[in-house]
Amino acid sequence: MTKTDTSDKLSSIADKSGHRKSLIIDNEYQSSEDESIKDKSSISTQIELSDSTPSDSQLLTEEISSSDTSASTSELRSRKKRSKKRTSSDSTVTIDGLIVDVGKREKILLKRSRQLEKKPKTDTTKYLSRFNDITFKTKSSTIFESNEFYETDFFGFYVLFWLSTGFIMLNSLVHIYFENTTPFWQWTTVKLLRKDLFKVALVDSLMFATSFLAFDLQWACKKGYVTWKRFGWWAQGTYDFFYLFFWLWIPSKYCLDFPWIAKIFLVLHSLVLIMKMHSYAFYNGYLWSVYNEGLFSEDYLEKLNNDEVKLPEGHDLEKTKKILRESIAFTKYELEYQAHATSEDAGHIFDKARIDIPFDELEEDGLITFPNNITLHNFFEFSMYPTLVYTLNFPRTERIRWSYAIGKILGIFGIIFLMITIAENSLYPVVLRCEVARTLPAHERVIQYFLILIDMIPPFFMEYILTFFLIWDEILNAIAELSRFADRDFYGPWWSCVDFSEFANQWNRVVHKFLLRHVYHSSISAFNVDKKSAAIITFLLSSLVHELAMYVIFGTLRGYLLLFQMSQIPLIIMSRSKFMRGKKVLGNAICWVGFISGPSIICTLYLVF
Repeated sequence: MTKTDTSDKLSSIADKSGHRKSLIIDNEYQSSEDESIKDKSSISTQIELSDSTPSDSQLLTEEISSSDTSASTSELRSRKKRSKKRTSSDSTVTIDGLIVDVGKREKILLKRSRQLEKKPKTDTTKYLSRFNDITFKTKSSTIFESNEFYETDFFGFYVLFWLSTGFIMLNSLVHIYFENTTPFWQWTTVKLLRKDLFKVALVDSLMFATSFLAFDLQWACKKGYVTWKRFGWWAQGTYDFFYLFFWLWIPSKYCLDFPWIAKIFLVLHSLVLIMKMHSYAFYNGYLWSVYNEGLFSEDYLEKLNNDEVKLPEGHDLEKTKKILRESIAFTKYELEYQAHATSEDAGHIFDKARIDIPFDELEEDGLITFPNNITLHNFFEFSMYPTLVYTLNFPRTERIRWSYAIGKILGIFGIIFLMITIAENSLYPVVLRCEVARTLPAHERVIQYFLILIDMIPPFFMEYILTFFLIWDEILNAIAELSRFADRDFYGPWWSCVDFSEFANQWNRVVHKFLLRHVYHSSISAFNVDKKSAAIITFLLSSLVHELAMYVIFGTLRGYLLLFQMSQIPLIIMSRSKFMRGKKVLGNAICWVGFISGPSIICTLYLVF
């Protein structure tokens, strides 16, 4: 390693240490779940200001220093030998990429200090991880299955909903049996589902297999064949881009020409796999930067203490040693945090006495699990979990409740049957009317549009509700149970929302968590934008993806869904105005009007115009 590389690394660590030096390490981790979303926007900066006195930080530094200097020369040399046995993907990489814009950091630190002033005195401060925005919980029941829900006075409405749905289906089936001679398997909807079924299964399997390149790239980083900072992040981002468009092209009319149901299934699954790959790759990529900083700091500090290296010009010896000790403290804290505390019930406590223990011993003891997590088995397990956000420590259930899993699987097929029945007998006739209306002159088409919309809303809204139960209550719970994934936070009480921002957070918690971490917080930290701009970026990206789904279904790029989703922004602003403040019933009524009519309005627009 050249002197220039060493000097660059030391300068980079010094820049970071300038923000870490006022921090202390406490004996437990801080969960950002206790803070509001507003506070989380400025948390993605790796560190949190401390309201401790300077003497606290000096005390920590002195403790580290005293323990470090008390180590014998033979012990230091033995640690050096152990450290040389370790392999690291970025061991020969300069830490130029770790240099941060100090001005930007200071702005965020000022914002954070104002927030800390409002916090209660009992809320102690600690190092803050870059990826502490999401904590997985051990909760193996959803809202409708929890004891709290069964004990409420509104439990009967849930039972009434399913009894009413069952009665409507029974009524339809009776009429179908006595009045329709077409067998079930010859229904138009069923034939669409059956068409090219084995080809779709094969394409989906290949799509799943090719997602494992994310693991291959991290494995190459672990073996030292490539480096994340120089090559990995660029390769992963490029692959994600081509992965999406390749699997968009395969089922399209230009290639295999699958029916629209198969197309939308494959596109949505490809988006799920892309989000999983992105989270896995960039989370591990961040840990590579932390891990290699720690290895460098530990190794170089040891060499300085043994007079084995000459410090580059422009660096003070004692100051450099102090900076390296602080770097070691933070990196060990961060790696332990990610290995244990991302699960709410982990119960792991960081002991600052472990700062003096070499990295390899912490890895052997299981206190640091990175990069040992980069295995084929670990990635396969993550690919099976019903989550899009990767971490080192997921909560698991002790066993599979087979009766529960079988009940969910039966529920999947039952809801699909209900949806097919509604589609065949209520939606399909309306769709045929849309095809006729599409051939009419413009003024007549507008009149027909509103007539068709009135008939479209009831069955389409029913499909909308059943889709929610099918995906988020049946499929995800079945997958979670079979994979022993303990966190069942798949959705919130969206039916009680008072504005569309709250609905976006509650309807699909799985995607919301991904957007929160990898779009919202990443926009703030990477592009230095404010909270409002980050929210607009997140909203726009979500809208574009939804518009892509509409293009796949209807084969036309009209922008109706994009327009309607972006129109939610002024509605959100209105819902938070003085006029709407405190009017929960009115806010919830506006949301329900949107839930009932919005999807039908959009679908009919695509079909008629």
